[in-house]
Amino acid sequence: MAERSRHRSQIENALLVRCASDLFFLDVGRVRRVVDHMTIHPSPFSVRGLSGLARFGGGPLTVFSLEALAVGEPSVRHVGMTVVVIDIGGSAPAQRLGLAVDEVLEIVSLRETDLGVAHDCVVSGPLDIDGRQARLFNVDAIGAMGSIDRCPGVN
Repeated sequence: MAERSRHRSQIENALLVRCASDLFFLDVGRVRRVVDHMTIHPSPFSVRGLSGLARFGGGPLTVFSLEALAVGEPSVRHVGMTVVVIDIGGSAPAQRLGLAVDEVLEIVSLRETDLGVAHDCVVSGPLDIDGRQARLFNVDAIGAMGSIDRCPGVN
């Protein structure tokens, strides 16, 4: 089996979020906004992890369940979820999408942490930061999953 390429991550600060009983880190540099109680409407598309569509910045925003993408749990849409709006991809203009989470906790410094992120993995870890076990959610790997390109509202 080929060894996955790993690198020392450039992530200095991460947003710590909770999905059910799991904790995840998101690169703060990719976060555009955290919206509490965002209304998510059902989508006619059936895509892994898709929670639905919302309005953001005057246009549609595709919202995925972070937990469904990370651990494969079924996507559950709640009224008024907390959504972390992120930029994905390196192209300009950046594509935006929402990640539905249960709770946004805090910003954590990862400066001294060797994350050992695999470029093609959606989730790496767990990492022990301040006595808490959390996994790093690799925003760059979302586009590689293929489902993002088939969704409207990823702008």
